[in-house]
Amino acid sequence: MKPAVQLLWWMRVYLLGLCIALSGCATQLAPAYDKTVVDGLAAVNTDTMVLFASVSNGSDKNSFPSRVDNYNSLIGRLDALSLQAGARPMPKNKVTDTINQLLDKRGSPAMSGDDGTPPSAYAIKKVSETLSKMRDVDRLQGVTAYEAQAFKGQAVIYLDQAITYENFLQR
Repeated sequence: MKPAVQLLWWMRVYLLGLCIALSGCATQLAPAYDKTVVDGLAAVNTDTMVLFASVSNGSDKNSFPSRVDNYNSLIGRLDALSLQAGARPMPKNKVTDTINQLLDKRGSPAMSGDDGTPPSAYAIKKVSETLSKMRDVDRLQGVTAYEAQAFKGQAVIYLDQAITYENFLQR
């Protein structure tokens, strides 16, 4: 075999080996899917909507003691979910941009947050803060139907963002 032909043959073998080696590499674009976070979000979403339904016509501060355990349970579960969702490593990527485009098409506001924290952890934390504020208002003066609707609207936006992001990771 001539040296030029032999060199060409070795170059092809080298390129084939390089292609095989590179095809085995995977780039992670988002934190890993976590079924416990998704299941926890589904459960807390249902319970949060039940709480909003119970005060949808307004509430009286005298009946607050009957709701305080529901508030505290939801806030504690949301804080735990936020911590669990945020504990996953967050690779640098453009997944958030894609999800924000999807949310924009649905008329929902875009997610915000830093690159080191999954957007769902930020959104879950905001739901917890919303319920904490609603609990405090309910304790002091009760909530009007209008206030309940406003708190629900804010919580729904953040829950939608968190659920959308976590479900997107399942793909």
